[in-house]
Amino acid sequence: MMNPMMAGPHIWWLIPVVMMTGLGGFTAIILTRVAKRPDSPRISPTPTDPLEIARERYAQGLISQEEFDALVGRLVRTEDKKPPF
Repeated sequence: MMNPMMAGPHIWWLIPVVMMTGLGGFTAIILTRVAKRPDSPRISPTPTDPLEIARERYAQGLISQEEFDALVGRLVRTEDKKPPF
């Protein structure tokens, strides 16, 4: 009677086949995940306009209505002043 651990030389060809199949599947998974990633992160540009920054802070609840009104009033007054040059 043959020991089940000693399958003989006719079964050894399965080891490289299983290894190559596993490696191919692993490669396919990695390539699929890389292909689905966005090219660049979707980050919205930060506003540089002080009035826009004040609006965003008010919308997020970071400043109160009074602070927003005071800030907008100051910004509007400074925008009305033209530089001398």
